[in-house]
Amino acid sequence: MAQYALPPGAVRRRAVFGLVDADGWWWASIKATFWFLLIIFLLGYVPDRAYYFTVSPTLDVGFNAISPINLCPAENDRGARKLPCPAPAGAIIPWDASPPELALPEGRTGALVYTSGTTLYLIGGETAAGATASVLSTTVSEDGNLAKWAEASALPAPRSHATVLNLAGLPYVIGGLDASGQPTQTVFQGTVLQGALTGWTEATDLALPVALSDAVGTSVASGLYLFGGRTADGLSARTWFSELSATTSKLGRWTELTELPLPEPRAEATAANTGASVYVLGGVGPSGVSNMVFYLGLDTKGKPALNPKNNRFFGWGVSTGQSASAALPEPRAGATTFVNSGAIWVIGGRGFDNAVTDTAFWAVPNSSDGTIPTWSDLEVINLLEPRTGAAAAPLGQHVFLTGGSNDTGLLDSSLRADLAPRTPFFRLGLFGLTFPALSIKGEIGQQLGYIVAGSAALGDFVILVIIGWMYSHKPETFRFFRFITRGRFRPPPEDDYSP
Repeated sequence: MAQYALPPGAVRRRAVFGLVDADGWWWASIKATFWFLLIIFLLGYVPDRAYYFTVSPTLDVGFNAISPINLCPAENDRGARKLPCPAPAGAIIPWDASPPELALPEGRTGALVYTSGTTLYLIGGETAAGATASVLSTTVSEDGNLAKWAEASALPAPRSHATVLNLAGLPYVIGGLDASGQPTQTVFQGTVLQGALTGWTEATDLALPVALSDAVGTSVASGLYLFGGRTADGLSARTWFSELSATTSKLGRWTELTELPLPEPRAEATAANTGASVYVLGGVGPSGVSNMVFYLGLDTKGKPALNPKNNRFFGWGVSTGQSASAALPEPRAGATTFVNSGAIWVIGGRGFDNAVTDTAFWAVPNSSDGTIPTWSDLEVINLLEPRTGAAAAPLGQHVFLTGGSNDTGLLDSSLRADLAPRTPFFRLGLFGLTFPALSIKGEIGQQLGYIVAGSAALGDFVILVIIGWMYSHKPETFRFFRFITRGRFRPPPEDDYSP
């Protein structure tokens, strides 16, 4: 004879507003999932937040996908020049001018920059007397301040409008104009001892095949690239490569990559390397100052990427007003470029009418194909005055812009910007909250963080043990609650454990 699961007349209990059977699998699964998430929350998330509350300046609770309320620290602002809060991706804190006592000994434009540790070197360039061989140095303190400029080891000969590339910690000054204003084939290699630039030698085996000035380039793990420039015959579109030997660790002679010329001849452009792609931005082309951007995909060794379908180079992409990748908002030549956390910056320079500008544009390329979705600009991040031919040096948390020229003549001043705008110290959104934390730094903060996190985990574990005991001792638990509430607590009828 069949046996009924419930006696006749019994009412099956329902849960979740009557949606599921209280004795069925659905309700059991819901309860199991709830307790699983609660255990992870108490023993994982809470101790983690406790640690970061101790060591971080702010603490995020939840996920701030939409935050209509944001409050940023005053460090992001420079007086009336205030960044939006939160700062846009890739933005920098507005520029500060160096005090007069930290000015260059004389105005200088078209100089090159090399950094080693906390030392910044300004190499060659053009002064009022023409091309110079002078090399100046300064050091950068932890708070981002420059020391007074001093003379360092000079170049073997004056050079301006040259290209400097850094490979394995050594600077290479490539081509450029000599004292008579003629392009050269020379390559000067710096000597670096214990992090200090102590001298220069002419690398005769690296001499350029043609005399060249106003070229741009980049260094990669496999060698040095040089793009475009000016020769005695005019603008060049050639791409040169000096490969680093894997056996001797020396650079080989320059060879022309005949399959990879620039789409157009270029001089006075700027170049940027994001690791996945190299970019040639703006410059002077056959039609004058240009806003076009050329980009070339690189493989993991820094060599031009190959198309696996035909084993040929993908070649240069071109950003124009009609292409999928965005060209510069305005034509630029003689601008200054640096890369900050994947964002490419193009600062100052000359426009299509050769007027010097103070604008600052930045873009974050797509990592998948190297295209640039859009360029951003903010009035508050523009330079304090128009400037072209300046030298940019990202160093630590700051970037320094030194020298250059404008309509008034050569400049001897420097500008400094902070590369890391502070995140909001308070955010309130639909799915999360950010609020100030203790921000205890150093080893003390780390050890205190471990103690606080461990204490939170232990306290939560005790809470879970108490909850488990209460579930396994329902009669005692209900009697306890009836006692402390003086009989006002009423458990469900099926669990009515009266004293």
